[in-house]
Order: sequence, then structure tokens, then C-alpha cells
Amino acid sequence: MRITVPPIEGRKIGRAAIAVLALAVAVGCQPMVRPAQAPPPSATQLLDAARLDLPTDCAVPSGRSYRMTYTVGLDGRTGNLGAITPPDAPLCLQSALAAWVASFRYAPVAQTESLTADWMLVTARRGS
Repeated sequence: MRITVPPIEGRKIGRAAIAVLALAVAVGCQPMVRPAQAPPPSATQLLDAARLDLPTDCAVPSGRSYRMTYTVGLDGRTGNLGAITPPDAPLCLQSALAAWVASFRYAPVAQTESLTADWMLVTARRGS
């Protein structure tokens, strides 16, 4: 005895299975957690900065990051320059970075803000 499924019934089951599979894939691709909103942009706007001038005999390792914290006052001038980290930064670099950050001029702000400047020496050959 041979049992056959009429073609119409088979197509209905096949289409239903494809629809369920497509729905499962679509649901699985949706993120479970909504991304956090981006933080509001900083109220500080850098207007001017002097050029960073390192003495020619200042040996600074390439690829190492240096950081300095400071405040921006209501008038847009920097102040309260923190120590440069890491503390073993070459003295010539510490002096140059302190002078550079002190030259920053921001648009006036509604309240004093604490900021951080990061600096790294990157070297490359010309044309690379």
C-alpha cells in the first residue's frame, strides 16, 4: 500500500515551515539589549593651542602614552595642571607637555570642567 501526500498539502506545510524558520532567524538577529545612548557632547570647545615643541635632544620612546589632567576655568583658560603619568616620563617631555596644555584656550564654560590630555609619539617613514 502506498500513501502519497497531495502536492497542495505539502506546499502549505513547506511554506509554513519556511515562514517559521524566517521568523526565528529574524528574531535571533535582533539585539537583546538596546545600546546605551551616547554621552552628551562635552561643553568644552578648544579654540586655540600652541604648537608642541620638544627639544631636539629630548629622547621620548615611540608608542608610549602620556597623560595629564587639568581644569578649564569659566574664562576658558587651563589651570590646575596635574602630574604627567606615567611618572617616569622624561623631564624634557614633562616640561613640553605642561607648556603645551597651559597654552590651550577654550570657549568660556558655564562651570569649571576637569579634562585629560593624552599624548603619544608616533613615528613612521615618509611614504609609508
